[in-house]
Amino acid sequence: MTKLPIYNFQTYLRPANRQKMPRFLIYSKRNIKMFDLTQKKSVIVDIHKMADTQSGIYAGEMITRPLKNFKCEEIYPEEKTCNVLKVELLKIEPQRNGYGKEFLKFAQAESIKQGCNGKVFLVASRIYDPKHPCHIFYRKQGYTSTDNYINYMLDLSIKNHSKLSYEYADNLLMYKPIQSKEIPIKKKGLIAKLKKLLGISNN
Repeated sequence: MTKLPIYNFQTYLRPANRQKMPRFLIYSKRNIKMFDLTQKKSVIVDIHKMADTQSGIYAGEMITRPLKNFKCEEIYPEEKTCNVLKVELLKIEPQRNGYGKEFLKFAQAESIKQGCNGKVFLVASRIYDPKHPCHIFYRKQGYTSTDNYINYMLDLSIKNHSKLSYEYADNLLMYKPIQSKEIPIKKKGLIAKLKKLLGISNN
């Protein structure tokens, strides 16, 4: 993928070239030092910026950080520690154009690339857009919280197309559950194979 300067997408998205490009173009700057206010220390993050090649506009940014040997029992209870990708920031402008959905797909692919096996988590907050909190959007994209009641209220809001009172759900930890990769047993021929294994005749 061509590396583009962070804020100069339009120079590269001339009309003659747009048909050759995918709809969403994401450029990543890696290993950037950032101060984490919650941990009160500097951390290393990756910054991903998106351009919409159809409109030629800058669409937003996402900041991610892979966490190694993270204590993840709360979100992935089958493991005490795991590698997981944290989405530190997801900022989209303008909204409701598919940019956020595409960024979250990218985050899961990034999680696999960074050795986190598709595990992704984030904190849903109203701080960046108090009028349109992101909780319901994340829920629609398959994210869940550790609080079953809040999950129920989010699902109810989605079903009824209603707003949710976010006072009790602000700064909500949400994560992407890992889909089971178990292969279903094929029933066809299973009985015959068992009989053969046990030496039982079909007569």
